[in-house]
Amino acid sequence: MTSIRKKTKAVLTDSGRIDLRLYLYVLPALLLYAVLMLYPLVKVFLLSFQEYSLLGSNQWVGLTNYSRVLSDPVFWQAAQNTLVYGVVGITLPVVFGLVIAALLNVDIPGSTSMRSIIFTPVVVPIVVAGILFVWIFDTNGILNSVLLSSGLVDAKISWLSSPVLALPVVLIMVVWKRTGYYMVIVLAGLQAIPDEVYEAAKVQGKSRWQTFRHITVPMARSALVVVIVLGMINAVKAFAEVFVMTEGGPGHATEILGTYFYKQTFAFFNLGKGAAIGFIQFVVVLVLTMTFFYWEGE
Repeated sequence: MTSIRKKTKAVLTDSGRIDLRLYLYVLPALLLYAVLMLYPLVKVFLLSFQEYSLLGSNQWVGLTNYSRVLSDPVFWQAAQNTLVYGVVGITLPVVFGLVIAALLNVDIPGSTSMRSIIFTPVVVPIVVAGILFVWIFDTNGILNSVLLSSGLVDAKISWLSSPVLALPVVLIMVVWKRTGYYMVIVLAGLQAIPDEVYEAAKVQGKSRWQTFRHITVPMARSALVVVIVLGMINAVKAFAEVFVMTEGGPGHATEILGTYFYKQTFAFFNLGKGAAIGFIQFVVVLVLTMTFFYWEGE
């Protein structure tokens, strides 16, 4: 209570009023946020109600762009793929990251090296990772060569040109790329758990599974919330992962909201429609994040 009173007095003048000079310290950050975040967001929102012209002035068209987006079957295919991408791209890396973090949360020889190896995919640029997996899963790639030479298959498998297999292949790359990042965040949360808690569980005769379930997971909840929120944001705004490997094909089988937005905006120059897609993505991320935090606060 004493520390709270000291902090309260620190922001008050002798007359009891808030010292406005303190806001000068955060003003540069607020200005930067307004210029780089709020202004573009407002511009995109306004553009979504206009028909953009490269030569003349824009025309206000109301909700026409949103109607065009919502009536486009490709949009719903992209939304469905984004949902699958999000569920798998969040669940598997988080589960793998949690399990690996729990296993490596020990101070034994080799644990640090193993953490570094698992984290290595995170530092690989996404374009490089995409090209690497294209090289592996290409029809004439290394995976088909291994499968043919070992006699496991009789013909080459068209991994990236198959409407059924293309999205799972992309998701394999996503899981490979993100697991190490989530592992580090969860590991930081696990290392904040006092050793006495585990010692008490051991004294009580708890098994490793019981300790993991009733102590590790609940006490790592804050770290898990962070990675889940990051995963939701990354899923909705994902682009490079899919574009590098399949460009949304074959036949929109891997089309997600990010690639759909890119094509409409920069390939077809439908900037009004693209702005509507972008604002829909923003609303989706905002709603998902707020809903999740509300659910966590219950």
